[in-house]
Amino acid sequence: MTFFDTHFHLPGILDKGIAIDELGHLEGMDIGCEPGDIDRRAPLIARFPGLFHSVAAGPWCAGHAMDVDGIVARIEHDARSSGAHFIGEIGLDYHWNYGTEGDMESLFEAQLELAGALDLPVAIHNRDADEQTIRILRRHHVARGGIIHCFSSDRAAAEAFLELGYHISFAGNVTYKSNSKLVEALKAVPLDRLLLETDSPYLAPVPMRGRVNTPLNIAHTYAFVAAVKGIDAEALDRIVRDNFYSIVRYGVS
Repeated sequence: MTFFDTHFHLPGILDKGIAIDELGHLEGMDIGCEPGDIDRRAPLIARFPGLFHSVAAGPWCAGHAMDVDGIVARIEHDARSSGAHFIGEIGLDYHWNYGTEGDMESLFEAQLELAGALDLPVAIHNRDADEQTIRILRRHHVARGGIIHCFSSDRAAAEAFLELGYHISFAGNVTYKSNSKLVEALKAVPLDRLLLETDSPYLAPVPMRGRVNTPLNIAHTYAFVAAVKGIDAEALDRIVRDNFYSIVRYGVS
């Protein structure tokens, strides 16, 4: 069966040498990273009927002399012209420190405001920035809510994001032996707020770790998470779909 994948990057998969035809039938969401990248992504997305997509400028777009207003104007154009379903991935990354923390926060906040104006949910990138991300999300309420993508924090952070109304998405790294804290966080996430993803072409799950990741590998993550949650993988797929459909907006006008 085809398992639902809430977060992957088709151009990145292609750039890693995986032919789109090898992916078969995909269901889920292709994620935006930079202003204007929808121009390349749109023909790829169109090859998979019913695929969802987002547009955004991730934290890696922050930097010296960035034009926040210009970036957000382009993201709004991309969202309207493509009928985007989400704004994302947006957020903070203090592991790599793209630009300054202030730059990243300004770009993040501006796109949260855009999501509110467009009545779209958001997909949040958070790496080593739990406290700051939570603070900003408390200050900028997004009516449609959204997804904490590729969750990589602890149980306390998961509980804080849940309190804010967000769904939490786990990727292949939850299957790694070194990530016991993710399993503890997973146990704290109720089934009705749980999502799964590959973040392809990154973070291939065990037993595919170390290889180029694709949405085909998400079956391994479903099997692992289903075992932790004590349910059947196919039942978990239905839950993830229902959770995603409960927050998605079917395109901005």
